[in-house]
Amino acid sequence: MNSLIFEQGDIVIANVLFSEQIGMKTRPALVISNSEFNKKSDDLILLKITSKGKKTQFDVNLTSEDVTEGFLKQESNIMVDNPVTVYKRLIETKTGKITKQKLKEVKQKIKELYQI
Repeated sequence: MNSLIFEQGDIVIANVLFSEQIGMKTRPALVISNSEFNKKSDDLILLKITSKGKKTQFDVNLTSEDVTEGFLKQESNIMVDNPVTVYKRLIETKTGKITKQKLKEVKQKIKELYQI
């Protein structure tokens, strides 16, 4: 198991399957599973982060001002509508953490998406 400790709101670099389930891409992602789940599970639930333009109404803009630890290379979008489960061993590293306010915004988008 990866020896890093993961918390909700962490930005990680992970090997993530493409949507078609064929092939992988190393990309940044946001840990959205809660910290208690992350301690007990061999997996993490992630939201992909992309530097390509906004694709859906559920994307959340991410700028360097939204990062409290680490840094963001370029303005990006958190893809709330495309969660993935990733085995912790496929996480290369943690690169940062988003602000509590930005995490609140992401959670609000999740509520809108699933109507919960």
